[in-house]
Amino acid sequence: MLGFLLLADMDDMMNLNSGGWLWMALLMIFAAVVIVAVVFLFVRPFYENRTGSNHMTESPLDIAKRRYAAGEITAEEFERIKRGIASTGS
Repeated sequence: MLGFLLLADMDDMMNLNSGGWLWMALLMIFAAVVIVAVVFLFVRPFYENRTGSNHMTESPLDIAKRRYAAGEITAEEFERIKRGIASTGS
C-alpha cells in the first residue's frame, strides 16, 4: 500500500500539479498580449504625429496654399501650381 501512495505522489509530480503548467502558460501568453497592447497604444500617437495623417485628406491646392503661406514657394510658383491643378481637373 505504501508503494502505491508513493507512486501516486510521483504521478502527481510528473503531471505538474494536475494542469498547473497550463495555467502558467496561459498567464504568460496573457501577460505578453497585455504588454504588446500597452506598447502599441503608447507608440501609436507618436507614429501618427510623425507621419502626418492629415496630409492624406489635403487637396493639392490646400497643400500649395499652406506652402505659400509658410513662404516655401513664391507667388509665381503658387500661380503656376494653381494653373497646373486647374488644367488636370483635380
